[in-house]
Amino acid sequence: MRGCARRAPKRLTPSPDRPMFTGDRLPEDIPADLAALIRIGTVTSVDLANARCIVRYGDPDDDEPGETPPIRWLAFRAGHTRIWSPPSVGEQVLLLAPDGQLAAAIALTGIVQHAFPPAGSDETQIIEFADGARISYDAQASTLSAILPGGATAVIEAPGGITLRGDVTIEGKLSVGENATIEGNASVAGTTTLQGNATLQGSATIAGALEAEGVDLAGHVHSGVTTGSGKTSPPD
Repeated sequence: MRGCARRAPKRLTPSPDRPMFTGDRLPEDIPADLAALIRIGTVTSVDLANARCIVRYGDPDDDEPGETPPIRWLAFRAGHTRIWSPPSVGEQVLLLAPDGQLAAAIALTGIVQHAFPPAGSDETQIIEFADGARISYDAQASTLSAILPGGATAVIEAPGGITLRGDVTIEGKLSVGENATIEGNASVAGTTTLQGNATLQGSATIAGALEAEGVDLAGHVHSGVTTGSGKTSPPD
């Protein structure tokens, strides 16, 4: 009513079920329209060097879509442990805008849509990349799989060494650039070519022919000798 003094805003006392608002912020200062706080948008550009993206969003009060300034996106980790996985152009995100200020908004990735359908359809955990590379783990079958597209390479660098426990099957060529030590039995099925000197310490059992410069060392004979108890001289 006219002539009545305007009541001062009631300040709330913090309690376990009534948290304190920062500064002089009061509940009535929060935008009444939740659409100003939470929106769904689509990434239109990504600045990898500065880790920022621009998001187009629909405005309920405007027929024309709006765009955010360059804003940050939410990373899985961003402390001593850091994960780098930028959003893709065309990816849908959830915009969280504190106080409704889009300049301070953060883009939350991970919304499934038609442009980027789900990578799987069962309980298998999958990471799929733009070139088709796929890392998956099937907990029911206890199977870890890493499949790369044609021509792709994989590098594991561990100066302290790599330990593989279990049987290993290699389908393809194997190249060893340094010394190789085998502790245990070794079986080779197929032709083996050694280029360079070879030193064998211990006994060797050979089932089959053994040749040296075209000479069968196990079955060759010497001429110019007389049968009997005499022995031949060492090979020339």
